[in-house]
Amino acid sequence: MRAMPPAAPGVHINVGTGNYPFGRCRLHPPTTRGLYLGSTAVLCISPESAGVRCAANQHLLSSRNTAKSFFPKQAKTTLKQIPDLARNTSISEIMLTVTESMLAKLLVAKQTCQVLYLELQKSNLTIQDTTLQKASANLPQIPPKRYLRQYNTLKGHQDKIAQIKWSSDSVKLVSACQDGFMIIWDAVSGLKLQAIPLDSPWVLLCAFAPLGRFVALAGLDNRCTVYKVEQPEDYYMQSRTNQMELRDRGRKIPRAHAAYVSACEFLADDQVLTASGDMTVALWDMEKHVRSRDFLDHCGDVLSLLVAPRERMLPQTFLLAGADGTVKLWDIRVKAPQALCQMSRVDINCVSLLPNGYSFVSGDDEGICKIYDFRSLCELEQYNLREQFEPPRLPGNNSPTSTRSMWLQFDAPGVVSLDLSHLGRILYACYADYGCLAWDILRKEIVELIGVGNGSHKSRISQVAISPDGQGLATASWDATIKIWST
Repeated sequence: MRAMPPAAPGVHINVGTGNYPFGRCRLHPPTTRGLYLGSTAVLCISPESAGVRCAANQHLLSSRNTAKSFFPKQAKTTLKQIPDLARNTSISEIMLTVTESMLAKLLVAKQTCQVLYLELQKSNLTIQDTTLQKASANLPQIPPKRYLRQYNTLKGHQDKIAQIKWSSDSVKLVSACQDGFMIIWDAVSGLKLQAIPLDSPWVLLCAFAPLGRFVALAGLDNRCTVYKVEQPEDYYMQSRTNQMELRDRGRKIPRAHAAYVSACEFLADDQVLTASGDMTVALWDMEKHVRSRDFLDHCGDVLSLLVAPRERMLPQTFLLAGADGTVKLWDIRVKAPQALCQMSRVDINCVSLLPNGYSFVSGDDEGICKIYDFRSLCELEQYNLREQFEPPRLPGNNSPTSTRSMWLQFDAPGVVSLDLSHLGRILYACYADYGCLAWDILRKEIVELIGVGNGSHKSRISQVAISPDGQGLATASWDATIKIWST
């Protein structure tokens, strides 16, 4: 091991190469020294002020005792003057010492929350006199004429399409792809309006500003890039001649997060929200180019972010879902979340809000969609794909009647995307291995399978999105195409 030269104040250094509880540390004192093993920084401890700030959970750990253990009372500048205890301690022991108390507190807090949630759930079940399916048993079925038909196919990408988003006018569509381009489409005509070259092909998501003047893109580079959309007067002619304008480089948000950016939404044209795998959500002011606020309350990766239209949700509010199995309602004017819903014990990948603004639907890694109501703070209904395909059992026999049903019993097709129809009666859910299914949320039954048959996608459907006016549905796939569906 060799001594690391003095680091500048505020320098970020990656800690370790594995999935440790924290991925990077911020060095506070101006004369910070650390231990190096090869080219990887192992640990950075200051003998003076000795503050290690974990960016993953935003805790400032007091390391006075740690500094006394590894350093004499006076600041030392060479590795030879460090006590033998520091040189003889393994990397795992050092990291365990730093994070042991924090992880223990976090584990206790999680267990306490689980116990309280189970007690609350039992209390709600005692007063819940019916279910959504029973209350809607006499409603008529959805007529076949309401089933969707393919309207258009958008071709132009060369690789997997990660995400698509509609503009507020329900005419344009933006798509982020791993071929290095983000394309803005005219969903009605199928023409490409603009093609934006990307700095990184490892994109995960995109977003459209409310007024349609900006688009945002983020992914595995831990950054969010905002591009200005300017439509020339003759862009229809450029599209017809296949001479699309390549936009200039966008405006990057420097050092947005310490991990991948999992979700991005425009709260307004000058405000951007970014969610990350570092368990934080940040609000950015695009006019001042500053990070105006952090939202810190999740105990796992934040996987989904929803800013609903104003007619469905109060302004300045949004929903967050994460790997800790919770969905939280936030108001940017308040420090703490306004509502906390413990939905699952596994990752929640996506959420969508019902038109009434008081209920939402979540989809998790177990392939279960759940409707939750903020007013009653309880689950109204859940939609399990296994229940639809599980065959009847023989009397007195608890085993499935076929090997196919046994395979379904152990396979969990996770929900990767979902959206609701304009009136909220139909839930469109994309599963990892089963495509896009349409649920009647009142009768709790599958009414349609999207993207199969004639003109179907040739690979996995990665996302489904309903247009704001409810007239169109778009599905994106790994076959590099986008299909528009309508009644």
